[in-house]
Amino acid sequence: MDFDVVVVGSGASGMTAALRAAKSGLTVAVLEKADHFGGTTAVSGGGIWVPASPQARAAGVDDSTDLARRYVLSVIGDTADATLVDAYLANGPEMVEWLEQNTEVEFLLAPAMSDWYPEAPGFKSSGRLLSPREYDGKKLGRRFAELAPAREEFNAPGGFMIDLFDLPYLAQMPSAKSVLHMGQLGVGFGLDKLRGYPRGARLTMGNALAARMLRSALDEGVTLRTGASVEALITEGRHVTGVRLAGGEHLGARHGVVLASGGFSANEQLRQAYMPHAEHHVSILPYHNTGDGMNMALDAGAALDGENLVNGVWAVVSKLARPDGYVARYAHLIDMSKPGCIAVDAKGERFGDEASVHFVEAMHASGAVPAHLVADAAFVKKYGLGMVFPGGGGLRKLVVAGYLFEAPTLRDLADAIGVDPDGLERTAAKMNQYAETGTDPDFGKGASEIDREMGDLQHRPNPCLGPIRKGPFYAVRIYPGDGSTTVGLKIDDRCRVLDDQGKPLQGLYAAGLDANSIWRGKSPAHGCNVGPAMVLGYIAGKTLAAQAGAQA
Repeated sequence: MDFDVVVVGSGASGMTAALRAAKSGLTVAVLEKADHFGGTTAVSGGGIWVPASPQARAAGVDDSTDLARRYVLSVIGDTADATLVDAYLANGPEMVEWLEQNTEVEFLLAPAMSDWYPEAPGFKSSGRLLSPREYDGKKLGRRFAELAPAREEFNAPGGFMIDLFDLPYLAQMPSAKSVLHMGQLGVGFGLDKLRGYPRGARLTMGNALAARMLRSALDEGVTLRTGASVEALITEGRHVTGVRLAGGEHLGARHGVVLASGGFSANEQLRQAYMPHAEHHVSILPYHNTGDGMNMALDAGAALDGENLVNGVWAVVSKLARPDGYVARYAHLIDMSKPGCIAVDAKGERFGDEASVHFVEAMHASGAVPAHLVADAAFVKKYGLGMVFPGGGGLRKLVVAGYLFEAPTLRDLADAIGVDPDGLERTAAKMNQYAETGTDPDFGKGASEIDREMGDLQHRPNPCLGPIRKGPFYAVRIYPGDGSTTVGLKIDDRCRVLDDQGKPLQGLYAAGLDANSIWRGKSPAHGCNVGPAMVLGYIAGKTLAAQAGAQA
């Protein structure tokens, strides 16, 4: 079969490219290697960093693309490709508006989230992050079963999803307003289960975004296939004309192939080449992300985009091997910032600011790999710890499974996790003093606005500092990991894939994690994974539409 456009991968980047091209009248096929649609996006937070978005303008946010450009270039430095940065900033607001006018995709201005580098000129403390509007999965009909489920160990226990906008209600439990809100969500979830749905139909975050895109692609007549593993690009000289699937099937692409297959986190050889402490590195990305798009492009004559500042978007991760062989992975995005949680090395000592978005860099620099989070019973009861939910849900089960360590004293806990008991006791005693004063003289936990955003704003004097006093005490082992790879193919500002001479390979485009990071790996803020994925996908789809129009 021949199509105008073939897209490899069904995450946000591939689906955005497909929608933009299909809406222009092109025939489009989306090929997904996994058994479900949604890719990395479906298990992500789904936020996108888009300065000067329509939502920000409507809310009166004082921002501009020029201000954001100054910020980004200050963060990245001389390694930045200013042409790509400019293309991103120019197309981001346009993409958001186009999607809302032409598809089911909708975004809301997210709760206040700071950019990550407050010292950089152009920094903003809010107004640049957008979150997907929640979605009713029932609108997918029978295709709901084809959407990748959210990761249960992080955001969907039993298939019950919460949103960023629900977090203030959880923080204020058990107030009447919070109980009512969460109770209504619980009733809706229960009704969905009674109606025979395998999980709650109220979808949030990246799962909502993936669902909205899937619905839009279905409405637009895009050909969608799961279990379609692409093995190679079909070429005629330097011109990419289609793809070859496992089993030998060929699909032609009259105008182009868009590579959006999700990076290489699950490729052991590439992890060894690019990831620090690769033997302990744990990615939270899907196991299907094996670098297929990047590798087949290289075979066709494409080039990588040189050295990045950082090769992954780092995440602190804990893991649990389940009886069925699946390894559950949890990204510690919320608990480490809360008051009463510390991370310690083998000496039982802290080595960084646990609330920092850059904490994995402290793990790499100190060699504390793996390390342990430590907290007391009061902390775990209130905030949870890793896969233990707030309120202590799942605690006993996770202790039995060996994920969580439990002991009556800090010395006993130190023996259980293999760290120095004297060191751990000294560290806890110091943290108890810091909790009283509200100041962490060692690493400054809670001193910055970014730290405090994920702390407990009801806790005084510092929302990120609390005591570790009364047993039983708990620990969970943590590893450096990633929520995205950043090494990828060299592209131009039209998302055309380039060779080592900087010349485009005709008919080949890359977006998402198959393209090299616009930020050279140094993300400037939350939402800088899905954001570039969608914007590059939009640019690729727009380029293909313009090219087809010119040839008509």
